Amino acid sequence: MTSDVQARGSLFRRALEIGRQPQERQPLLGAFSVAGFPDLRSSVDAFVAFAESGAGMLEVGAPTANPWLDGPAIAAAHGCALRAGDGVSLTLETVRRVSTRCDTPVVVMSYWSTIQALGPQRMADELASNGAAGCLVPDVPPERVETWVAAAAAAGISTPLLANRDASNAELGETCRAATGFVYAAAAAGQQTGYSAGIDLDGLAAFVRQVRQTAPSTPVLTGIGIATPELAGAVVRQVDVSGVVVGSPLVRALQSDADGLHRAAGLVEEFVTGLNSGASA
Repeated sequence: MTSDVQARGSLFRRALEIGRQPQERQPLLGAFSVAGFPDLRSSVDAFVAFAESGAGMLEVGAPTANPWLDGPAIAAAHGCALRAGDGVSLTLETVRRVSTRCDTPVVVMSYWSTIQALGPQRMADELASNGAAGCLVPDVPPERVETWVAAAAAAGISTPLLANRDASNAELGETCRAATGFVYAAAAAGQQTGYSAGIDLDGLAAFVRQVRQTAPSTPVLTGIGIATPELAGAVVRQVDVSGVVVGSPLVRALQSDADGLHRAAGLVEEFVTGLNSGASA
């Protein structure tokens, strides 16, 4: 493991820890978009702008033909990116360019089919060598979790995992104990990204407590359905999470018009303000 990989891991852990400090709590905002959307240069510029606007983590979606967890906006971004090139190549090049331009930790969000096609160890090694701090895989099969976590650990990157609201207690426990970096707790149960019809905050708080009982030392981030800065503030005010991840509002802004980058960066600032207001309330 190189010193660069170790340094990125240290920055990543520190960013997550700050999100739970009882004094001067600073919840982390994870800002998501798709690698290569709408093109490689623009996607890199967008991630750098997100970092400059206050995002504490950059989540880079690896383009795929079947983004089953994603709603219309992000699914369209996947399709747009794939028309420009190979998903893995776009992802690695995006991560490399972003990580050379800013110090904000970069976490890739990849579906298992992409990792399986390249091979878990090769994928982990490529991500690490290009600057990623981790890779969230929402659909890694239970029987492959151990293989994936071991491959990532050997490469020096974290392996956040998705905690499903409908999982059994045994399944949830296995997921939370295997996750490294953070556990991703879905805010809107059973919904795709882009959902905007509201969140049961009491239900989310209870679910996060369950996650923390299983893995008390692992930070928890939440996302899916956090559509506004005001809702983000309410989440961190009522739920014991280190931060939230926002994607669809940013992608829709990028899709809007020629000024989309500035709109998306402005939204990042608004979400950061919402988080800080919620944490201090």
